[in-house]
Amino acid sequence: MWVNIRIAEANDAEKILPVIESGREFLRSQGLPQWQNGYGPSSQSLKEDIISNCGYVLVSQEGTICGYAALVEGTDDSYTNIKGGCWDNSHEKYISIHGVVIDADFRGKNLAKRFMRGLIETAEGMGYQDIRIDTHPLNEIMQKVILRAGFAYKGSVEFDIPDGERKAYQLCLVSGRRLLKD
Repeated sequence: MWVNIRIAEANDAEKILPVIESGREFLRSQGLPQWQNGYGPSSQSLKEDIISNCGYVLVSQEGTICGYAALVEGTDDSYTNIKGGCWDNSHEKYISIHGVVIDADFRGKNLAKRFMRGLIETAEGMGYQDIRIDTHPLNEIMQKVILRAGFAYKGSVEFDIPDGERKAYQLCLVSGRRLLKD
């Protein structure tokens, strides 16, 4: 299946929201508290991502939005206090990947792996060599996607929300080269 990654545009919002909701429902069906009870991506956060040009969509050849994520530049306050490990701070700045979701109609087609690779390449093209991501400790599916994309587990961080503990991961690129696991 051919897919492309591009910056989300204002007219994409009505197509992205159902993708986010399908992800929220998938997490709920797995018994995960992540993105539940009013926490997680919302219509408002999506609008903010689009305005700040940090929202990205995964689009099929037919133009269907299959996935969504945000590449957020700048220091993430939740990442400043890591427990049970530490960040590799050898790079001056980092970018964070947040809210990765694949629409229910497109799961099982290896698109999460391809989307992550595309997000990494996009971050690299923006000049970042330090990429960070997190997920709920019980979200084993996302943990596998993250690890297969070449990220290393660094410890845990805490978001200021109920059940806010997250496993934190980092990918440091060296001289434009990276190792991605299949």
